[in-house]
Amino acid sequence: MKCSLMKTCCGLLPFGLVVLMAGDGIADVKVTPEFSRDGSFFRFDNVPLPAIDDAGSKGKWKVIAGQGDANSGSIECLFDGRVPTVADQPAQNFFLAAGTKNGLIAVDLGKSADVSEVVTYSWHTDSRAPQVFSVYAATGEEPGFAVPMSVEEIGQTAGWKKIASVDTRQVHRNGGQQAVRIFEPDATLGKFRHLLFEMNATEPGNHFSHTFFSEIDVLAEDSKTVQRISVPEVREIRFSTADHNFRFTIDVTQALELETWAVEELKPLIQDWYPRIVAMLPSDGFEAIRDVRFLFLRDEEMKGIPAYASGPTISLNAEWFRGQLNSEARGAVVHEMVHVVQGYSGRNRRVRGDVAPPGWIVEGIPDYIRWFLFEPEMGGAKLSRQRLKDAQHDASYRTSANFIDWVIRTHSSDERLLERLNAAAREGRYSGETWKELTGKSEQELADAWRTN
Repeated sequence: MKCSLMKTCCGLLPFGLVVLMAGDGIADVKVTPEFSRDGSFFRFDNVPLPAIDDAGSKGKWKVIAGQGDANSGSIECLFDGRVPTVADQPAQNFFLAAGTKNGLIAVDLGKSADVSEVVTYSWHTDSRAPQVFSVYAATGEEPGFAVPMSVEEIGQTAGWKKIASVDTRQVHRNGGQQAVRIFEPDATLGKFRHLLFEMNATEPGNHFSHTFFSEIDVLAEDSKTVQRISVPEVREIRFSTADHNFRFTIDVTQALELETWAVEELKPLIQDWYPRIVAMLPSDGFEAIRDVRFLFLRDEEMKGIPAYASGPTISLNAEWFRGQLNSEARGAVVHEMVHVVQGYSGRNRRVRGDVAPPGWIVEGIPDYIRWFLFEPEMGGAKLSRQRLKDAQHDASYRTSANFIDWVIRTHSSDERLLERLNAAAREGRYSGETWKELTGKSEQELADAWRTN
């Protein structure tokens, strides 16, 4: 059942507090969603920060219908008191497997508790941000009580009371951070031991639209005493290109010691090279991302990776960058900016049935731009005669960049080979035959000639 919107004299509240009725759940229960596109650390005006030691953190959580996606974090992500630090961080969220219609998550609190509210948090760049679910509750003492094994069995299984239905698509369909607070004003939701969450995809027919749930808090009556996640003061550097076509944010909240370097070195690099890369890699109908975020994170969160791009966000390993300021730091940022501009959207490819480009193309193009156009004096992708003799052109990164450079220098008649190669990859039509179309020679013929020259 769809929820009805509460109106004010000025119409719908557009972005802050919007109250939804709880559908066919408990009559007085309110469902309050909030949305944030820009912030991190889950700051909202009316929904509190995620809790660390709520009643749910001590419970037993289990997926009883459906299954987690292979790229999802474990179910512990829902109650561990930790939240992702970027918008597309699969391992820090829990979400159902691609193609799953719906799923059930059961929570056993261990003992009955006066549940005062349930709060759910999610974060993603697009259709995985909205929340579509229903929540049920039971004491476990009802006659014939059992846990249903499928969504279809809920109505036929004794003991369960529907608390609320949630569908945030009605008021905010796009990406960003979303939080939903389920509560009953001036009362608790009830005394329960068991909770059941029925999770649904946000875009029926799109296999890749299950919500990235970052945290689910189950708060007991004494919720005022729970510990909340700590929120550092956000420190950001905001700027744009001279023509204001592109806007950037460098978040140094977790790397204050790099703030001076970010202002003096990283900012002008981004202003100069991001629009250059956009100009290098056009294609029909393509528009590059205009708002790009650079986020410094701790090595613990980066899991040892120096940097990576996800959608409009480039995450940077603060510890790694501290040791590379006079070496590879600048080049690594250029490499990741190329990934942002490439725009090889895996989700859209799957929906359209397009072919994903091989990894060596995905990584070879950024390393070509980095080592041969941005910092050729570094010689980072040069190969000795002996190494070239045994090299494989599709080994990715620097080696593939060397191959791409050689092909461009020796077989590009109109200086558009890089542009056309990238367009084929971006549009899902890349294949081994692309090289023959671009140069008149097959991929293998070019690879053999590269190794002997």
